[in-house]
Amino acid sequence: VRLEYLPPYSPDFNPIEEAFSCVKSWIRRNDDWTRFQMGKGDAAAAQALIYATLSAVTPAKAEGWFLHAGYGPPLELI
Repeated sequence: VRLEYLPPYSPDFNPIEEAFSCVKSWIRRNDDWTRFQMGKGDAAAAQALIYATLSAVTPAKAEGWFLHAGYGPPLELI
């Protein structure tokens, strides 16, 4: 067991921050479609928007964010 002391909070060690950045970037790139979906006002449109937005976060990107934060080797090395 190796004990590592980390700062109280650092976005560099928190991969979710990069996921949030990815989602926000997708929303900015697809601004017209996002506004159109939000303007519909029905549950199906909201669900389609959420699904499309979160699909920007892929397993490969998530693995990269974890590696970038220093949390272990690539999965195929385990």
